[in-house]
Amino acid sequence: MGTNVLPEIRINQTGYMKALPVFVGVLSEKSLQVKDSKGNVIIEKNDIKPELDASSGDNVALVNLGMLAEGEYTLVSGECERKITVSDKAYDAVTGALIKGLYFQRCGCGLKEEHAGIYAHPACHTAECTDWEDRSIKKKVLGGWHDAGDYGKYVGPGAVTVAHMLYAHKLFPAGCTDNLNIPESGNGVPDILNEARYELEWMLKMQKDDGSFYHKLTKDHFAPFIMPETDTDPEYLIPPSHCATEAAIACLALGSRIYKEYDADFSEKMFAAALKGWEWVEKNPEFKPFMGPREVRTGGYGDLSDKDERFWAACELFACTGEEKYKEAAEKTYELAKDPKEAEKIREMIPEPMRRFFDKIKPGLDLTQYGWMDVSGLGSICCLFEIGEKGGSILYDEVKRIFLEKTGKLPEVCRESGYGTALKEDQYVWGSILTVMSNAMSMILNRMLTGNDEMLEYAANQFNYALGLNALDISFVTGFGERRVMFPHHRPSGADNIEEPVPGLISGGPNKKMTYPETKEKLGEDTPPAKYFRDETPSADTNEIAIYWNSPTIFVGAYLNSLQ
Repeated sequence: MGTNVLPEIRINQTGYMKALPVFVGVLSEKSLQVKDSKGNVIIEKNDIKPELDASSGDNVALVNLGMLAEGEYTLVSGECERKITVSDKAYDAVTGALIKGLYFQRCGCGLKEEHAGIYAHPACHTAECTDWEDRSIKKKVLGGWHDAGDYGKYVGPGAVTVAHMLYAHKLFPAGCTDNLNIPESGNGVPDILNEARYELEWMLKMQKDDGSFYHKLTKDHFAPFIMPETDTDPEYLIPPSHCATEAAIACLALGSRIYKEYDADFSEKMFAAALKGWEWVEKNPEFKPFMGPREVRTGGYGDLSDKDERFWAACELFACTGEEKYKEAAEKTYELAKDPKEAEKIREMIPEPMRRFFDKIKPGLDLTQYGWMDVSGLGSICCLFEIGEKGGSILYDEVKRIFLEKTGKLPEVCRESGYGTALKEDQYVWGSILTVMSNAMSMILNRMLTGNDEMLEYAANQFNYALGLNALDISFVTGFGERRVMFPHHRPSGADNIEEPVPGLISGGPNKKMTYPETKEKLGEDTPPAKYFRDETPSADTNEIAIYWNSPTIFVGAYLNSLQ
């Protein structure tokens, strides 16, 4: 893709919100004109000075066109013309589609034509599954979302995805589009919560009698590119892990608070499961890294520490109960994570060939991370927006100080990027969109705590990045944008014989680290990181989708929608 001749103006291809300044990327020193729908020039920029963007190799200027009235506009730079729209609800449709994208990932049920349209298919994965360790145990564990481009279902990533959605609803409910035409629409519950519940119901089924949670429910191999209903090989419940159990505890405790006003019984069921899970943690305090069975070759989602999951779980239980023992557990975990010996212990667990990818392991929790591997930031959200000053000197004062200190540096990262992207040159990794959207989340939360409007503009530009304002001139969200991802690494999209992929799924994006040999062969060493991307189905390393990439983007979109 990096060799294509791309337009000299880069835009958010889905449109801009009237309540926010309009930013575009310009790769030319020619004047930039903005024409209204009648052809009148309303803005002319003559002092454009593109500078080299190290991440992309482009000479580009990020131009602020200010606030524009609702309407359609034409941008002209030399022979290049791009059309943009400005509207009051520019991000409603895409945010709703990202939520509904998770509906299309539903497992254990059929997707009916009345809700899924041309993407309807019969029920999938409805057979009994088998406990990997005790083959005499067989049971039906229906439901949940297919995790990514494959058909596996994983507790840790699912918990993170749901948490992003629940906090989006909690913090800015007005920004979460309702009536998404899913089976539960119109039942009096916001559809973002209806969709999240589908995963929560499955998560409850993944708890063992002793309180622990199975790590995942998958086959022993990735399915070929076939439709889900034809994927009938045996599925297995893979042994529990500390990280999966603690992430589930946190998510279910959070869910118990959110759903209480809608369904008290469901709320109580989740809370009871969270407490039972914590009892298991107390009886099994020594962390053991998840080591999946050697014969199982599906996504590992292993982790080298559970300090972040345990911190998050203790915070959410403290928010639920106000009980001192959970506060003490969160504080103890937080303090223990600061110990340099803990960081070295983690590093020693890493196989020697892989250590170069983890050479910067630092003591302490990174309170600005919201992905499945580091959920510390979800603990931060709980401390800063749920527990509040009841958290005292550690869970509130110190967490707030460190959070604001770290997130306060993000605008500088954006300024150093020619496209205003919240990524450093060495951060174009597998699923780089997660870092982009996590940083946008951090800037949003910073603004909520400080009122700093600068954070809003930078956060909004990350949404622009996802929708086309980038070095590739591509919208990473399927179904949105004039030039959009068409061939994601996603089994239903690759197997359904429909030209357009399943809509509302976000691609992982450029990745110049840990890439496939085929990607290196096609793109070579000279392609800059921000262009290290292939819109091709086999390219899981740059173009896979994942539920936990959709969800932080939902969080950002919901916040921006709430401003209208």
